[in-house]
Amino acid sequence: MRDFASNNRNRLLSVVGLIAGLALWELIGRLELSPAFPPVTAVLAAVVEVWTSPRFLDALKESLISVGLALPPSIVFGILLGLLIGRYRPVEWAFDPLVNVFLSLPLVALIPVLFLIFGLGRGSILATIVIYTFFIVVVNTAAGVQTTDPRVVEMARSFGGNERQILRRVVLPSALPLVFAGVRLATGRAVRSDVIAEQVIGLIGLGGLVQRLGGAFAVEELYAVILFVGLFGLMSMEAVAYAERRALPWAKGPADPDAGLQGA
Repeated sequence: MRDFASNNRNRLLSVVGLIAGLALWELIGRLELSPAFPPVTAVLAAVVEVWTSPRFLDALKESLISVGLALPPSIVFGILLGLLIGRYRPVEWAFDPLVNVFLSLPLVALIPVLFLIFGLGRGSILATIVIYTFFIVVVNTAAGVQTTDPRVVEMARSFGGNERQILRRVVLPSALPLVFAGVRLATGRAVRSDVIAEQVIGLIGLGGLVQRLGGAFAVEELYAVILFVGLFGLMSMEAVAYAERRALPWAKGPADPDAGLQGA
């Protein structure tokens, strides 16, 4: 009962904070302190027009294609490499420095290199998404594997379990909360890296639309697109969190992604 009341209070505080932020935004817009801050009501009015326009829908389709092509293989191969790094010391010694280097590199520094390698077009955008999502899945999966209780592993081995059985029935289930945390982070990073790459490289998709609207000083329409990108990223991450709750009913909630990063 106490947890229920606490959750309701937290939700109420979140709603109050959101309303207060929107009210402040509306006030700044009405005072016309800056052309960069139109009233929130003007932005919401532009949302309906922009989100239903053919130009926006075409841009959304391009972005979804890029994310859909790049994110799934990043997750699959990231989990596989993370399992190997977390389970086998020689693999960790071989790949850990490379993983940490790519994880710490700023995305903007990589884009010119990817542009030189893959040229102007979707190839560079896909490579940007892969690099920005693959390594976060690797790190969280490896951290999840390394948190497996060694006593459980030894017990499984004493009952005649071979390495493949131990990986499939002991190590992977134990690592799943942090694996899902890595997937959740990668999903948000995929949306962000796609928009950034489209702005800098391809000028297609939602990133290209943001760039063109900004250049035309169409501020209300620009905020409408940015709002969609933020909501889309949030909803994608929440969808992964929902899948985690369904797949891991024994877990108390979505795992903390920072636990994987700290464990790395």
